Amino acid sequence: MPNPYLVRLREQHDALRSSIEGLQTRAAEGNRDLTEDELRSVTEQATQLRTLSEQIEQLAEVETRSRRVGELAASLDGDAGEQQNLGGDQHRGRATTRDRDPGHYRSEKEGGQHSFFADHYRAKALRDPEAQRRLDEHMRAVTQATGGTGIIPPKWLTDEYDALARQNRVVADAVRHLPLGRDPRPLVLPKQTAGADANILTQAAEGTNTAGWGTDRYTSNTDTLTPVMKAAYQDVSRQLLDASTPAVDSLIMGDLRSAWDTVVEGLVCSAILAGGTAAGTTFATEAAFSTNAAAIDAVIDAQTAVAGDQRGPADLAVMNFRRFGAFRKLKDGNNRPLMPVSRYGPQNARGALGNVLVGDIEGVDVLASAGLPTAYAEKFAVLRRNAVILAESDVQDFSYDQVGGPSFVRMGIWGYVGTLVRHPNSVAVLTVTAAS
Repeated sequence: MPNPYLVRLREQHDALRSSIEGLQTRAAEGNRDLTEDELRSVTEQATQLRTLSEQIEQLAEVETRSRRVGELAASLDGDAGEQQNLGGDQHRGRATTRDRDPGHYRSEKEGGQHSFFADHYRAKALRDPEAQRRLDEHMRAVTQATGGTGIIPPKWLTDEYDALARQNRVVADAVRHLPLGRDPRPLVLPKQTAGADANILTQAAEGTNTAGWGTDRYTSNTDTLTPVMKAAYQDVSRQLLDASTPAVDSLIMGDLRSAWDTVVEGLVCSAILAGGTAAGTTFATEAAFSTNAAAIDAVIDAQTAVAGDQRGPADLAVMNFRRFGAFRKLKDGNNRPLMPVSRYGPQNARGALGNVLVGDIEGVDVLASAGLPTAYAEKFAVLRRNAVILAESDVQDFSYDQVGGPSFVRMGIWGYVGTLVRHPNSVAVLTVTAAS
């Protein structure tokens, strides 16, 4: 039963609010300002309204707290009765009916007969009372609060969400990374192109300067990395947002970010193949690749060529999944693999996470990525990872409400990205020209 005193206060509150609105409405209809008497009346009534509002809030809080205490006491009494019926088992949990899943939205395997999303649509759009009842019972069970706090999808539905499969960032995360922040200006990177090596000469005669000691041979230049802007947006129907799980906007933003990572991975892999130096070994067929471990020898030759650039040894090999599998199949005379998979991606109790394949060829990390094309002539690379630079800005996300009308919301991301092979001779590119 409602508190009669609170009811009377609410009536007074509504009467004062109506009086204030009436004075303002008459002034607006007359296209005039409030008179001095009207302004004084509005000010006095607003003060009374503020006092009433504070009093109503305090009393309502007391009523709410009292009701919660009563519900808690009732639930404890119910638990005690159930314990007596069960022979006084003192180890029984204090779960009440509100705490139990009513089972409306379990999986079909577990006997579920209703769709959470369908019921949400039917309750909101079709005013179906049975669908609303099932939603209310489900939300009360999973939120542990009277009436529920929002729309929470059944756990099995969230677990079974199947996102689009894309290539993770593997090679892009392995090379040198320069953060751009929000600055899209080109990066001008200085470099030395010739040195004073030839100035180091043997003295021709005692007390005589040798010609060439002081020749100006040192020269420099620059490399320029120019970031480009990449952006995308997705129009999402308002019905999808309103009728689905509240996480649907996060899923869409996650899809856009996954697409960004795929694009960046492809840019880095393309830069490696285009900016590297062709190695001496080219395989005309798959059979030539597999004969007498020729592929392993070719990798060793590429490592040697990279070391000859004087910037350090090769520490990375990148290839597509097909070439990675071809290396895995290579065996020695005792049928032992020539490229063991000695390292694995992140794992949990269920196994490996993601689609990262990592191997080892003669001490060089091998990464497989869908960012490298599979069409013949197929290329793969052996490199020093610091020879490649990826410059990337922070990725910004945005959304516009009603940009094209009330039927959809526009969500998107944008950012700047650029790649540069700083030392081409530290990237050796090998080719398999055709399948056998």
